Amino acid sequence: MTRKYWVLLHRYSGLYMAAFLLIAGLTGSILAFYPELDAWLNPDRYYVAVQDQAMLDSFSLRTQALALVPQAQINTVTFKLKPGQVYEAALLPNDDANSDVFVELPYTAIRLNPYTGSLIELVADQDENFWPLTRHTLLNFIYKVHFSLALGETGVLLFGIAALFWTINTFVGFYLTLPLTLIASDKTLTNQPQPGFWQRWAKSWQIKCSASRYRLYFDLHRAGGLWVWLLLLVFAWSAVSFNLRKQVYQPVMSALFDLPEPGNFPPISLPHPKPTPGLDWSKAYIIAQQHMLEQSQLYGLKLIEEQSLSYLPDKGLFAYTVRSDKDINNKVSDTSVFFDADSGDFVAVLLPSGQNTGTTITRWLVALHTASVWGLPYKILVSGFGLVVAMLSITGVYIWWQKRRAKQHAQAQRRINHHNSG
Repeated sequence: MTRKYWVLLHRYSGLYMAAFLLIAGLTGSILAFYPELDAWLNPDRYYVAVQDQAMLDSFSLRTQALALVPQAQINTVTFKLKPGQVYEAALLPNDDANSDVFVELPYTAIRLNPYTGSLIELVADQDENFWPLTRHTLLNFIYKVHFSLALGETGVLLFGIAALFWTINTFVGFYLTLPLTLIASDKTLTNQPQPGFWQRWAKSWQIKCSASRYRLYFDLHRAGGLWVWLLLLVFAWSAVSFNLRKQVYQPVMSALFDLPEPGNFPPISLPHPKPTPGLDWSKAYIIAQQHMLEQSQLYGLKLIEEQSLSYLPDKGLFAYTVRSDKDINNKVSDTSVFFDADSGDFVAVLLPSGQNTGTTITRWLVALHTASVWGLPYKILVSGFGLVVAMLSITGVYIWWQKRRAKQHAQAQRRINHHNSG
């Protein structure tokens, strides 16, 4: 493997990636502030006027929602709504376990007034319903463009391939910034001491603003990639986890760190899904709190706040999720206990960090990619990083184009010289 081979790999895989990363970088710089922008554009989605009365509890709101949409089921109850925060629940088809007929729902979610339980909105599937672009659909459209060009599964695959090339290219690009080894015969041509490795490599980290346009773009591409190299690797490999989870990320991480497959924890699966639990939701909630308290004492967890109680029909289990000191992501809590939905018997506990190395790494990658750690400073960093990724794509294409033009010019000149000499 000569250096020339790695240059060619970097060049042509970079050309494939360029358009994808330009789009991902620009859209990603916006999506770093997705929650804040969505709340600003669509305040009616999230809050109603605060009233001088207590909000309904989550179980009562679930009952109200089911009464409004009896053909649906709601398998998750969320807790700790803020004053005036709209109650929102995902809607699933109310399948009959004894029927092979699948009934589609025209809606994917319901939103209720948290004080009265009155209907605010039934939410239709937004995955393909972008047009016309409005304040309600704009950010969702940008999100879809960010990881799939809004082209569905085809776009997910194409972006996944670009992410895989990106991951490989982080290492190839880093290697190409390293200085060439001095040849022994060159060292003996002069009595002056030769610069060491670090002195020669230091040039790769520098940007000479007074140089020609080509040299400036070259320095921006090389030095820019070095200064944010760790972030490039984090975002590239996490993008693979989003778009090529089953094909690439899961096999690699499982081989290295024994990562459990998504949805396969606990490793229980019923022969047929059970649409409804045996336990009443209120009773399941009491049992869930008991199990979580026991596990917190066993693992030394600091429990911060509860998030949700969910029923998993394909496993016949309840999952109770809270935020603990083991959580990484600021937006989503992942500390969970699982217990039998009929007997209430404890089954398993899942910790977002410290329990399984593969899970810990994956949770960190997701949190870093989605700007869900370290508050506002990191959001600003990620937003700026998106612009750097776009810059690296533009400068990379410019360098290739200029080299191509120079090569074509040289070939044309050789043909002219050959013709004149003939």
